[in-house]
Amino acid sequence: MAEAVFQISGLEFAYGELAVLDGLDFRVEAGRFLGVLGPNGCGKSTLLDLMSACRRPRAGSLLFMGNELERLPRPRLAASLALVPQDFSLHFPFTVREVVLMGRHPHIPRFASPSARDQAAVERAMAELEVTHLAGKLVTEISGGEKQRVALARALAQDAPVLLLDEPTSSLDVNHSLAVLSNLERRVRRAGATVVAVMHDINLAAAYCDDLLLLKNGKAHFAGPAAQALTPENLWEVFGVRARVSWDEYAGARVVTLRKPGGEA
Repeated sequence: MAEAVFQISGLEFAYGELAVLDGLDFRVEAGRFLGVLGPNGCGKSTLLDLMSACRRPRAGSLLFMGNELERLPRPRLAASLALVPQDFSLHFPFTVREVVLMGRHPHIPRFASPSARDQAAVERAMAELEVTHLAGKLVTEISGGEKQRVALARALAQDAPVLLLDEPTSSLDVNHSLAVLSNLERRVRRAGATVVAVMHDINLAAAYCDDLLLLKNGKAHFAGPAAQALTPENLWEVFGVRARVSWDEYAGARVVTLRKPGGEA
């Protein structure tokens, strides 16, 4: 069995009296692309907050690279893990280049200036996310899709081996969605990165993810290979929709065809 980047057991979290995660168990293996799927309000974003130490669990064990996540020093965590939240917003007039450079802060000693290596990482990340032409623009003056690509560029510039992404393509058009996911897939395949992404598009998850975590009622309804996760039975039990699942040679992946409400099965 491959090394576990995350090992999660009995994880519980609640907002006041509202339980969100209730005894969640799963593991994330190194060098894999894991997609997290589930209905609205099932705790997907909360789970990423817990995995990035932005929130503390009510109960359970959350190990990161064999260590208790809460006990890891923040500088070490920042060098190992990058988070792209669902709602990325900056209300100060930083330029796009300045925002992407923020991803290098874990690598820049206190009171030091960015090195040539830092600047090169920023330029490379902006080029990969196709935002180089926006480098001098204020982040408060660009579109929602452009902001999302800037947030992703900041995470890539961080050069962390683990990426946590909350709906990384929600504001992107089809072309940029495919480009972003292909970039992440290359990092997994070529650089051994580990990616955990909350996703809503089942077919994009089928095309790019190695493994899937299907959340239902605060627990893992299924956690394992994507090919085994995407079955009509699982889609019905988790999302309450009827679907057909087939293999598409052109896509090189399983394709989920959803039935319209009231339509034929």
